[in-house]
Amino acid sequence: MTDFFKSLDAIGQDVMEAFARNSSNNSPSHLVGMGADGTATHYLDKICEDTIIQDVSEMDMPVNIVSEEAGIINRGYDKNLVIDPLDGTFNALHGIPFYSVSMAIMGEDFSSLAAGYIKDLYGGDVYHALRGRGAFFNGKKVSVAKDRVGCWISKTEKWQDPLNRRIMNLKGKHRRFGCASLEMCLVARGSADMMAYAGEGVFIRNIDVAAGTIIVREAGGIVVDQKGVDLNLGLDVTARSHAIAASDRQVLEGII
Repeated sequence: MTDFFKSLDAIGQDVMEAFARNSSNNSPSHLVGMGADGTATHYLDKICEDTIIQDVSEMDMPVNIVSEEAGIINRGYDKNLVIDPLDGTFNALHGIPFYSVSMAIMGEDFSSLAAGYIKDLYGGDVYHALRGRGAFFNGKKVSVAKDRVGCWISKTEKWQDPLNRRIMNLKGKHRRFGCASLEMCLVARGSADMMAYAGEGVFIRNIDVAAGTIIVREAGGIVVDQKGVDLNLGLDVTARSHAIAASDRQVLEGII
């Protein structure tokens, strides 16, 4: 599995370089089609995805590819590389320095997550996790906060929704950054107590949270749905779910 990390790190660097080469002459209106997940595909999304697909082929990595743009590319293997080539596209297009490439290796669902890799495409920081070996930030092992930070990251839409209201009533600092993978990493490294995409009208996809899920869990935290059940998404990029990452289950008391 260490070899997988080396391959993912090389791919992450290639994606960062491809993004840098193409971002300056791009515009927010430059759309190139619809992705397999049913959302519009931006030029930069496609550039980043094409880089990953090419690298996987050239490295002959023993994985299929599951991506928001291309859907499932079956290469005949048991393991799958679940990718969000550019998480936080809006941020990337509008000069907000918080966006990433997110990649995870798993079987059919999150119960088989084996590795996760997230690279901050603006600053270059790398988060990764290997199953049973812990979570790391730039090579240094990290863990969720042992004491409450008082920082809550959430995407909430409707005050009238009871769950949204309970989250927004939490005491402390409330933040929302627009890149779920990096937001989950903030929980994993102890900078925030919780990240929640939950409540009425708030959903997220497997590609957004696959890598973040194993990173949070290997850092000692939990990732659940809004009923408190361990999040276990499959390979369908069109499926939507709620997701809550937290330092421990006590954080969820009084919320769900």
